[in-house]
Amino acid sequence: MNMHAPITAAHPLTRTEVAGLVSLAARTVPPMWPLESAIAVNPLAGFEDRPFNDAVAAAAQRFGARSSLPLVSWRALQAEGRLDERSLRDAAIAHLGGTYCAWANVAPGVTKLDLLLARLSDIAPTDAPERPARLSPAAAFLAKWCGAFFDHGVAGLAMPHRELGLYRAVLALADHDPEFAALTGDEGRLLLMTVPRDPQEAIAEALAEQGEGWNDDHVALLAGLVARLPGWAGHIRWRSEHADADLVAGAPADMADLIALWLLLVRAGAADITPPVVPQNSAAEALADHFAITPATLDTRRRAHFDAIAGMDEGDLGAIFMQAAEWHHANTLVPQLQAAVRTAADRESWTNAQLVFCIDVRSEPFRRALEAQGPYQTLGYAGFFGLPMALHPHDGERRKRLLPVLLGPQHDLAESAKPGHEDEAQALTDTVVRRAEGAALFAAAKSGSSTAFATAEATGPFAALSLAARTLAPRLSDRARKAREARRAEALHPAVDGCAGHDGFSLAEKIGYAAALFRLTGLRADTARLVVLTGHGGSAVNNPYAAALDCGACGGHAGGANARVLAAMLNDGAVREGLAGEGLTIPEDTLFLAAEHNTTTDEVTIFDRAQVPPSHRAELARLEADLAAAGKANRETRAVKLGRTADDLLTGASHWGEVRPEWGLANNASFVVGPRWLTRAADLDGRSFLHSYDWQQDESGAALATILTAPMVVAQWINCQYLFSTVDNQRYGAGDKVTQNVVGGIGVVQGNGGDLKVGLPRQSLFTDDGRPYHTPQRLLTVVLAPFERVEAIIAANDILDRLFGNGWVQLVVIDPETGKARRWRQAASPMPEGASPNAISC
Repeated sequence: MNMHAPITAAHPLTRTEVAGLVSLAARTVPPMWPLESAIAVNPLAGFEDRPFNDAVAAAAQRFGARSSLPLVSWRALQAEGRLDERSLRDAAIAHLGGTYCAWANVAPGVTKLDLLLARLSDIAPTDAPERPARLSPAAAFLAKWCGAFFDHGVAGLAMPHRELGLYRAVLALADHDPEFAALTGDEGRLLLMTVPRDPQEAIAEALAEQGEGWNDDHVALLAGLVARLPGWAGHIRWRSEHADADLVAGAPADMADLIALWLLLVRAGAADITPPVVPQNSAAEALADHFAITPATLDTRRRAHFDAIAGMDEGDLGAIFMQAAEWHHANTLVPQLQAAVRTAADRESWTNAQLVFCIDVRSEPFRRALEAQGPYQTLGYAGFFGLPMALHPHDGERRKRLLPVLLGPQHDLAESAKPGHEDEAQALTDTVVRRAEGAALFAAAKSGSSTAFATAEATGPFAALSLAARTLAPRLSDRARKAREARRAEALHPAVDGCAGHDGFSLAEKIGYAAALFRLTGLRADTARLVVLTGHGGSAVNNPYAAALDCGACGGHAGGANARVLAAMLNDGAVREGLAGEGLTIPEDTLFLAAEHNTTTDEVTIFDRAQVPPSHRAELARLEADLAAAGKANRETRAVKLGRTADDLLTGASHWGEVRPEWGLANNASFVVGPRWLTRAADLDGRSFLHSYDWQQDESGAALATILTAPMVVAQWINCQYLFSTVDNQRYGAGDKVTQNVVGGIGVVQGNGGDLKVGLPRQSLFTDDGRPYHTPQRLLTVVLAPFERVEAIIAANDILDRLFGNGWVQLVVIDPETGKARRWRQAASPMPEGASPNAISC
């Protein structure tokens, strides 16, 4: 087939051209991972090639979304101290182009700045009320068929013709769908008989028939259609780009299928191709009354100033508030870090142990609580511990990709029985398999209408007992679960050297991954006697978003397995010998252990305790006691933020009806790259990702480049997911968790159908009375390194130039010798007059 020839004489576009249009349109939405491995994504990732404010406005238009929190919410955040008056004033001046422009008179005694500050703080908001995210009839029709196609088998009966693909399967069935007939009438019936069965041909035919009202920009047209169902479109993009082959076999679907179906409805007159119109409001009358100004009496220049301020919408005003919140955070954090650089106190001292935690913002307050228990050194490292691995569980569960989604697994490990624990491992596996088979049988039986009542009658008493136990004694049920997990961890471990047909790691690879821990964190070879690699995960019952509480660096799974694998490598004598050959001579009495921090309960589990030699058991006992004390202290601090008791947090982690087991990464705001002494005295309030780094051990800058282009990018995804899910929870988030239903493990919908929700639920972002708990602001990255090194890294990496240059991430670099701070300027960004182009205002 000639991909460069026109599809037909009537369809002048070639297949290659259609494929290119579809590919570009698909970028409108980011890939959406299924719930079992849900990871944070920036819902505006397809707009990152634009400056931030322009991108937000364009995306709001395309998705019919808000571009900012309502003004009343921003004022409430200011009243709570999330930003201060000075930062708001400075942000307003910057928006106006500097002090000279801000002080331009509009009327006697009234400047442009006065007008703007009144709009921000005094005049009643003109925000339009939040509109529910209702789907059009055409979008609801397509969402219904997407649900039927992708949720195969879960409802008890798979959709016919799935093997044909999404587009062809719907064509084969639509003629029997009364909804299609009601939407499209005779035109739709005719199109079903004549439309090409190849989706690319159908797209080419539709574009060739452009008539009055059609957009000449084909990419914009197709992207606008993709944006009508961002959830299902995001799932389709994930299937096309990231899914394992066994997940998509027998059910082909790509973005061309969805677009071809949309164009079918457009041609039948059932769908409108014009983008939604966002209503605009003016505050001219209120602004004139507030200052007793008569706009008609103003000269042309002053009237233009007045109208510009009066015409600003909630997005314009919200952008100023967000800038103020960002500057408030930066002007609070950066001076504390500068002070640490200028202090000549002892920067590295410990006597007990060293613990390497994930960079997750929830690790920071726990690290602080542990350091308060004694002389411990804590470090931050991406929670997959640098191991690009996947794990096949011993009980036959689906392969888990335990690495960032930016990467692909290079090592496939299998979970295997420890020597001497084979019988126990098999018994645990048999129990899990029987439980899974019973659950599958129950789900299959209850899904058929003819057997639903019989199933309920047969299983009702047992289900009732289980429900009562989870409701009345959740802690008891949780203790049983923890006991099973402890037995499992004692009997099974990831086979580092491979087993059962799965390849492990070569010696050279082990040495490389072990050395990376030291190179990327600045951990020195003269380690303590105990070094604990601490992964993390959350715990929640009956929670579709459970994966969002786990480690994003581990692909939405807990990080304990990665920690166990790297600890095993570092305890390997041959690896130690190889490290010594690279100048990393670890003391002979150093023991590496693996652990997992439960961020919901603040309990830390040490793995493989039975293998700890007698020489280290006293130190381990002291560490475990201090970890328990730190957990109790941190739990009490977190309980205040959740408005509950510390003991109730343990109950909530195991209760099936809990809608907010923890705040997750809410209020994340900054990413700090530097040694722990840089942040140890700062009050970070659990808002900072902390990645350890020692610039003196990284002369080439390779380690810093890795940190900025991998962990920091993941942090930016998390930051943007929280930001936009807060700004418009209906369109960029997931709405109320209470009214959601799960679709086949893929995602959630509101009510009984519709589009997949793309972000976080309200309960993860807002308090019960509707106040924002998360402050929507862009990520601030602070790096302790020479300026020239950072500049060279940015120049060599397009992704960093885009994120920093377009203002998606704010960057501040602190000179490690002088403590002087400079911020990276966004392209063409306004600065208050008198401010240094590179210096942050502190």
